[in-house]
Amino acid sequence: MSDQPEYVPVRHHEVSVAGSGEQMRIAPVGWYSFTSGGGRFVVRTDPQAAMQIAVAQLQAVGFALGDGTFQRLLHESGSEWLAQDLRLGEIKRSWKRGIVAWLVEDTGLEFFRPFWRGATPTLVVASARATPAGTELVIYPHGSILGGSDANDAGPLIRTTLAALNDHFSNTGTLVSAERMRGIKNDGSPASQAVVRDLLGWR
Repeated sequence: MSDQPEYVPVRHHEVSVAGSGEQMRIAPVGWYSFTSGGGRFVVRTDPQAAMQIAVAQLQAVGFALGDGTFQRLLHESGSEWLAQDLRLGEIKRSWKRGIVAWLVEDTGLEFFRPFWRGATPTLVVASARATPAGTELVIYPHGSILGGSDANDAGPLIRTTLAALNDHFSNTGTLVSAERMRGIKNDGSPASQAVVRDLLGWR
């Protein structure tokens, strides 16, 4: 990676969000979250470097790093993947802010940041492994069924992330392929629903 330029993450400039991670709040208008799913890249760089770039970009748009639990459990399982979990929203906070947002709806107060609803709790996994074709990098979000909102708040953040990574890998000449993922198979990869459920209890 010494011959590659340093990656500069693309910040998320939507005015309809405030805060990041557990603290992120969503404005009542202007948040276009109709896209869903994640993405897969194959790139000519090592898995560790690809992971560092992906995680930096996810943090730049508002996701917060999880602790070291996921990496430790994957290592203990003998997985070939590197992976990092990142979070958006918080279950209890999303319920509390959802109630507040409902109470102030149509009063005019909903347009003030303290009354915006909490982001839908979402766990996103960035994972990478070496393959004969290059490093496979997979990024996939999982919204919680236990949160106080069923909106796809992670959608625009993932969309920004995938576009920024595609531009970076293309501009550096390291991109082999890229694809959007509308769903993900429970094939044992760290980004799959079964793995985050079994290792992190995420639902």
